[in-house]
Amino acid sequence: MIDLLLEEHSLWRGQVPPAEAAFLNSVHAFAGAEVAPFADEWERAEELPRAVFRKAGRLGLMGVTVPRRLGGRGFGYATYALAIREIAKHQGALAIDIAAHNALAVGHILSQGTRAQHRRVFPRLVNGDWIGAWALTEPEAGSDSGGVQTTAVERAAGRWELNGFKRFITLGRKADALVVMAATGVNEKGRKEISAFLVAKSQIRPVRKVPTCGLRASETSEFRLVKARGELLGERGSGQAAALACLDKGRIGVAAVSLGLARAALDAALRHAVTRKQFGRRLADFQAIQFMLADSEVELRAAELLVLEAAILATKGARHTRQSAIAKLYASEAASRICNRALQIHGGYGYTRDIPIERYWRDARLSEIGEGSSEVQRIVISRALLKSVDDALASAR
Repeated sequence: MIDLLLEEHSLWRGQVPPAEAAFLNSVHAFAGAEVAPFADEWERAEELPRAVFRKAGRLGLMGVTVPRRLGGRGFGYATYALAIREIAKHQGALAIDIAAHNALAVGHILSQGTRAQHRRVFPRLVNGDWIGAWALTEPEAGSDSGGVQTTAVERAAGRWELNGFKRFITLGRKADALVVMAATGVNEKGRKEISAFLVAKSQIRPVRKVPTCGLRASETSEFRLVKARGELLGERGSGQAAALACLDKGRIGVAAVSLGLARAALDAALRHAVTRKQFGRRLADFQAIQFMLADSEVELRAAELLVLEAAILATKGARHTRQSAIAKLYASEAASRICNRALQIHGGYGYTRDIPIERYWRDARLSEIGEGSSEVQRIVISRALLKSVDDALASAR
C-alpha cells in the first residue's frame, strides 16, 4: 500500500500533504485495476495501449508537478516519485514512459515555453489527450549532447527547418508533441550551439520501435527529421543547459522506477522464502537467504531516502544536480542487485517467464543506463564534490 511507505518513513509523510496522499491512494487503485491485470499481456505484445495513457492523464499522472493553471496537479516531487514508484511495482515500461513524459517533454516545455506555446499544448499534454516526447539521443549523442548531428536552420523569421536522425527516444512514435534538440551553429567559444525546438508529430518520419532487452512494452523509437518544421523553444543556444536541468528531474523519475521494481522483486522474494520448502525447511529459515533479504531491505531503504532528498530539493526549486545523480546512481544499481537476489531466491522458477521476476530483473537494468549511465553519474557527482572543495579553498585565500 502507498500508505505503508508513508508510515515507514516519517520524512516521506512530512513531504506529502493530505491532498497529495489522497492522490497517491488513487494511483494505488489505478495501478491495481488498470495496470497489474494487463502487465503480462503488454509485455508479450511489446506495446502499451494509448487508452492507458488517457486514463493516467485523467487521474493526473501525466502532469503531476505541472501548475493547476495549466491543467496539472501542482504537486511536489516527493509525490511524483511515489506515484512513479507505485506504477513501476506493476509495470516498469509504463512507469518509465510516464516519467519521461513528465520530467523531460512536459518539463522542458513548461520551463522554456512561451505563453503561446503553453496555450497550444496545455492542458492536452497533461490530461491524457496528448503524449510528449523528448528527443536528444542520436547514434553519436547521448550524455554527450555536444555530439548532436541534427541541424536546424532558420529559413525565415521564426521558421526553422530540422534535418537529422534520433534514436532511443521514449514515446517517439506515439508522441503528439516533441521537444527536439538540434545544432543551430557555433557559439562565441567555438563550440556547437544546441537549441531546443517544439515539433509536431506530423513533422517526423517514424523508422521503427527499437527491440530492447527489458521494458519491452515501452515505446523506444527511432525517427528521422526531413525538412521538418520546428518552433524555437527557449532562447537560441539554450538547449543544452535546459536539457541538463530536465535531466536532473528525469533522474528522480528513473530512480523512482528503480524503487518500484526493487520493492516488487523483494516482496515476491519474501513471499517465496516463507512458502517454499527445501530439505524440510522454509527457505526463510536458511541464513544465506536471510542475509540476502536483509541486504536488499537495507539497500532499498537507503535508496528511498536518497530519492526523497533529491525530490525535496526539486520541490523547493533548489539546485539538485548532485543529489539527483546520487539518488539515480544508488537506486538503479541497488535495484539491479535486489532483483538479481530475488531471482536467485526463486531459483529456476525465477528464471522462467511464468512469473514476473525475470521481467523486473531485465527492466531494472535500463536504469543504470538511461538518463546518463552510472559512469556519467559518477562524473557528475565527483565534479560537484571537487568544485565545492576548490570553491572553499579559493574563498579562504
